[in-house]
Amino acid sequence: MIPAEPGSARLSPAEKRERENQQQRGGRVSPSLLSSSPVFEIIIAIGIIVALVVSAMVPPMSLLWISVGLGTLGAVVGLPAGFVYHAKLWRALRAEGLETGGMWLRPHHLHGRLSEPRRGPVVLWFAIGAAGFGLTMLGAGGVLMAVVRLAAH
Repeated sequence: MIPAEPGSARLSPAEKRERENQQQRGGRVSPSLLSSSPVFEIIIAIGIIVALVVSAMVPPMSLLWISVGLGTLGAVVGLPAGFVYHAKLWRALRAEGLETGGMWLRPHHLHGRLSEPRRGPVVLWFAIGAAGFGLTMLGAGGVLMAVVRLAAH
């Protein structure tokens, strides 16, 4: 029996099985950033507060164009990266003889099934795509805030 790790009580039975399988294969198990501690949520909350304060100080038209630029940059980076990520994930799963089911809805759950050499490039493209998505959402939020501020005048 494998001793329980911190945060393992929050794992689904399938995730616990996958963690045990990975440990038995000799794989290194690293908790995800999202489930390891509340620090991630605190950083997100601080980021939202800072973004709101900064956007309140920027003139609405400037905020609109900055936000459009951020959203466009995020889409230009994130969409191709998402395509490359899914292609690399599919190839890596197939190369290791693993099922690809569910990779379009919750692909990040399949990262733990990959061997370390194949996981690296997949996770890199996942991070690039996630950063692009984050920029797109930041831009969309800024555009929304700018439009609301412009309508209020």
